[in-house]
Amino acid sequence: MGSPFLITEALDPRRIDFLDVLRGIAIYGILLVNVFSFGADIPAWTGLADQAAWLLKHLFFETKFWTVFSLLFGMGFYLQTRSPSYRTLSTLRRLGALMLFGCAHALLFEGDILMLYAQLGVFLLLLHRLPTGPLLVLGVLLCLSFPLGHLLGGDRGDDWPPEDSAEAAEWLAEERLTSPLATGGLAEVMEYHAEFIPEKFWIDWQYPDSGLMVLACLLLGFVIMRDSGQRLQHMTQAQAGRLSLGLWLLGAALMTIERYWAVTIGYRPFDRTDALPQQILLADCTYLAATISLTGAWFFSVRWWVGSGMLTNLRTRIANVGRMSLTSYIAQTLIFTTVFYGYGLGGAFTWGPATVVCLATAIYLILLICCSLWLARFRLGPLEWLWRSITYWRWEPLRRGS
Repeated sequence: MGSPFLITEALDPRRIDFLDVLRGIAIYGILLVNVFSFGADIPAWTGLADQAAWLLKHLFFETKFWTVFSLLFGMGFYLQTRSPSYRTLSTLRRLGALMLFGCAHALLFEGDILMLYAQLGVFLLLLHRLPTGPLLVLGVLLCLSFPLGHLLGGDRGDDWPPEDSAEAAEWLAEERLTSPLATGGLAEVMEYHAEFIPEKFWIDWQYPDSGLMVLACLLLGFVIMRDSGQRLQHMTQAQAGRLSLGLWLLGAALMTIERYWAVTIGYRPFDRTDALPQQILLADCTYLAATISLTGAWFFSVRWWVGSGMLTNLRTRIANVGRMSLTSYIAQTLIFTTVFYGYGLGGAFTWGPATVVCLATAIYLILLICCSLWLARFRLGPLEWLWRSITYWRWEPLRRGS
């Protein structure tokens, strides 16, 4: 059956199979959440299929997959520090190149996370030699920045959510007519997004996807790999299964409570909530705990799957997406922005939740095929090859056999 931490010699002796599969699944989760950014999150869509698709996204994907991706970044950072070729200067070049990739990506899509990784990676570089205790304490404090920041910082300045679906539909109609995303060309889209560059990781500290939360996940991922990598490697299937099941049940229960707060006090983790501060604090803590639980559920479910020997062909294809995660992340943005923006198919603010979930799944299926075809001939994805070449300041071999 093999270990879930199997070294995949055929592609790269430094690769760990479990991490590649988890990274490949995280690419889908991030894609599914990102495609909601063009109107599908506005509560104008009242059909049963749309409501079910939005609920699926909110319960099991939203905030759960950037956390997985961030944990993986921290785990990967640890593996880099253990490499014989590790140098601080190489790491700085690596982060600098990632910043350039992120800036280019952010010109097309406001939800870029690469700039955050580049900036916060510097903090990880400065902090990674600290003992586990201080790193964990810092990580916990950073996680608490969301509920405590919301409590102490007061109103986050958001617009009130629409009163009903009719008002939400009016908002969508206005966006179709006025948003540069829906009406502008490529130059207008890039100009619109340029104001968000570079990323200011400190200004969204009251949100559950803040830069401080991302840094907490980077630190936790590093600690997991440094202190628990061997335990993960030797974890039995029964242990992984019990952990994943327990975390799924806990996370689902917490999200049910969060939905209760949504109905009773109008709670929304990303929007303004007209309720007492202590009620919002309790709801924020519930949402944070649910995010942590479901992130762990995805993590250990993939750990169990990789060790099970089930659906190995699918697993290999997903791992290939994970091995090309940077290329896949940028490519999926190029595809769905072309679908949504005015210079493409113009779908912005016209597609509901069910439709965008189908779009995300279709894009991911394309990635499964294309990444496998590419890696059959090449060692690395194109952006991964460029990134590694910049990191080590030499042209890395790309074609197999070279």
